[in-house]
Amino acid sequence: MATLDWGEWVLLISQRGKRWLVKIEDAPFSCHMGTVLLRDAVGRDEGEFLLTGEGSKLFLFRPTLADYIFKMRRRTQIIFPKDLGAMVFYGDVQAGNVVLESGIGSGALSLSLLRALGNQGQLISIEKRLEFAQLARDNITRFFGHSPANHHLIVGDIQDLALAVQVDRVFLDLPEPWHVIRLVAPYIDTGGILVSLSPNVAQVQFTVRELRTHGFTHIRCLEILEREWMVDERRARPKDRMIGHTGFLTIAKRAPKVSAGEAPDESSADVALA
Repeated sequence: MATLDWGEWVLLISQRGKRWLVKIEDAPFSCHMGTVLLRDAVGRDEGEFLLTGEGSKLFLFRPTLADYIFKMRRRTQIIFPKDLGAMVFYGDVQAGNVVLESGIGSGALSLSLLRALGNQGQLISIEKRLEFAQLARDNITRFFGHSPANHHLIVGDIQDLALAVQVDRVFLDLPEPWHVIRLVAPYIDTGGILVSLSPNVAQVQFTVRELRTHGFTHIRCLEILEREWMVDERRARPKDRMIGHTGFLTIAKRAPKVSAGEAPDESSADVALA
């Protein structure tokens, strides 16, 4: 892999695991461990280190998307990587898809979707609040170094939705997603997938009811928990803290168009908490 260069984002990691996300530029960086010149990172390989004036080592690594998401500016709760990965995977996002998302927050899901789409798909993001849309746009631009040409950000209410295209996937991160199911359903091609993230199970119940009413089938509800382990030469045990409940994922597939009020065959629905 190429050596580190000007303008790149880099993680400075102390020997104790403390992390700072910085951009390589002609400027100093100071912390409780001392000061380094960021320009000294240019031309170095990942895994090398800068030595502070206090004699401490700060190791250099390119940030992963998960690293960036946890360090980026935000005004809302971010979607955790454990949920982002599941949303992209179960949503079966792939190059060439046209994807619609509503509720952009700070841009974590947008970043994940854009990475999965590459340059061969389109992402349409709808956000009601201008300040959230601007922050998400800034976070996306900072990560990629430019504003992706295949990202279309619309400031407005999804309930005023009027698209000129059909979409393959829909992602909802809204307080009341059930109110927009009937609005987005006509834009989803048969076989398309809708994924909704909700923090409480009552929201899931309302959403599943609307999905069944508006031509969706193969409905699943998942809860994903993450428990990290401590492993060394003498022991292996779970860490004292874990990332527990963050939200429920509801995943559904668009069935062939049915008349309003006609639910898909219940035998095809698979609703389970895991």
